[in-house]
Amino acid sequence: MSELKIDADSTAVLITDPQIDFLKPESVVWDKVGETVESNAVVDKLRRLRDAASEGGVPVFYSPHEYEDAEYESWEHLNTIDQIMFDTRMFDVAGDGADFVPELEPDDNTFVLSPHKQLSGFWSNDVQIQLRQRGIDTLVLAGMSANLCVESHLRDAVENGFEVLTVTDATAAAGEEALQAALTNYGFIAHETAETDAVVERLAAAE
Repeated sequence: MSELKIDADSTAVLITDPQIDFLKPESVVWDKVGETVESNAVVDKLRRLRDAASEGGVPVFYSPHEYEDAEYESWEHLNTIDQIMFDTRMFDVAGDGADFVPELEPDDNTFVLSPHKQLSGFWSNDVQIQLRQRGIDTLVLAGMSANLCVESHLRDAVENGFEVLTVTDATAAAGEEALQAALTNYGFIAHETAETDAVVERLAAAE
C-alpha cells in the first residue's frame, strides 16, 4: 500500500458524525459504542486531526447525521440501524444528540455538509459537489462509526474516484467485533491506512 500525497491544494479531512450521540456519555446509544469510543480516545484523536489540518492549510469537512420529527414519524422502510436510531431518536435535531461535541465545534477551517440520512453522504448529502468544487481529490477519513458511516463514505468515495487514507484508530463501533470487521475492510478498500500520530504529522506539514 503506497503512501498518498497530502497537500493543501487537493486534500481534505472528512470527519463523519462528530456528534454527541456517538461520542459522549450522554449519547442515546452509549451502551453500544461507549467502550470503544473511550478505549480509542476518538474525540481527542479527531481534535488532533482537525487541528493539524488547520495548521497545514488542509480544509476539514464534517458529514453529520440529523433527523426531524417528520422523519421519525413517517419513514416506513427501516433497516436494522435505522430502527435503532429511530427507536432511540438518535441525532434528533430537537435535542442535544445531533450537536457537535464541544471539542470539535466547527472553526473557520471547517465546512459543515448538509446532513446525511443514510450511511453515506455520497447518496444523501452534498459531500461530493462540495469537494469537487474545491478541487479535492484526496481524502483523510475518520469519525463514526467504523463499520457504518465511515466505511460507507469510504466505499462511495473510492467508487467516485477519490483517493482515501482512512485513519484506523480515530474511529469506534458498537463492539470490538464490528470495529475489527471495519478495519479489515479498510485494508482492502482504502488507498492507504494509517494511525493518528503519523497522519497528524503529514497534515501539519501539508502547506
